[in-house]
Amino acid sequence: MAHTLPLFQLSADDPSSVNDFLTRNERLMEGEKVEHCEVAGDGNMNVVVRVNTSQRSFILKQSLPWVRKYPMVAAPVDRIATEADFYQLVRTNETLKKYTPEVFWFDKSQNVLCMEDFGPSSDYTFIYRKGKVIERMDMTDIAKAMSELHFCFNENTVPDRPIQNLELRYLNHQHIFELPLVEHNGFDLDSVLPGLQSKTEHFRKDERLKARASDLGSEYLRPFGPKLLHGDYYPGSWLRTQKGFRMIDPEFGFFGLPEFELAVSVAHLKMAQQSDSLIKDLFVYYHFDSRFDGSLFSQFAGMEMIRRIIGLAQLPLQLDLSERLELLDEAFELVMNG
Repeated sequence: MAHTLPLFQLSADDPSSVNDFLTRNERLMEGEKVEHCEVAGDGNMNVVVRVNTSQRSFILKQSLPWVRKYPMVAAPVDRIATEADFYQLVRTNETLKKYTPEVFWFDKSQNVLCMEDFGPSSDYTFIYRKGKVIERMDMTDIAKAMSELHFCFNENTVPDRPIQNLELRYLNHQHIFELPLVEHNGFDLDSVLPGLQSKTEHFRKDERLKARASDLGSEYLRPFGPKLLHGDYYPGSWLRTQKGFRMIDPEFGFFGLPEFELAVSVAHLKMAQQSDSLIKDLFVYYHFDSRFDGSLFSQFAGMEMIRRIIGLAQLPLQLDLSERLELLDEAFELVMNG
């Protein structure tokens, strides 16, 4: 499909255009000039650039009419507005203010968000490498941030539940609950790992699995869920900084089911082969309420494992074919039996 390009396209390779954009929009201080730009992180969705000026550094983030990592996949161009709204809301909470970046400004016309730079940092995708683990102190913060988010921003405290994000959720819904189970979806899994395509064909032919995935997808798309979710709470959205854990990239945020959020986190910890005791820490520091549905949580976790192993959004897993197939069998049981 044809894409409508913004007047300004953020790029780390073109600091002069960044300088011109910031100057034109009066975003630089007197005498300040952009000296250097660099890619900040390797997220799937958006262009993220660290801008170093003669006086300071900050992060610029722009959403384009496609997914940055997969330009053939169209995406809502204004999705960055959800991220801006999310930060504006959650940073009214003192605990979450600690875990999230300060927003300096948002240019809605060009879908550019300017945020605090946490300095030298990395996400937690290193845990997908063999033998790498999350420190318990960080796991505690990861759980506490999610718990605070869900239980301080909910149907009672924010009755109008303004962040629904349906357009981006429809895109995510396709890639979680539908496309991985389509027989001829165009995904070349053998390019990920030889043999993965043929060895997983039976999942794409299983009508019971597809029906259960469809039911779970309907739950995911339910409007006006009870809790505010980050929406994509996995190691790529967890930032390890010199001051500790930070939560970033909430463009998938919405008011939804907490079972989905917790399931995504646990699914990634399992795929990263983190210990059962570490995963239990997540449960220890997360505050469950009486309505939490353990079976639904398990089904969502299984679905996230399936989509990450045989879907488009692959992870840098250091797992051989037999290990991936073992995870898929476990995921199938979770989806089908809770």
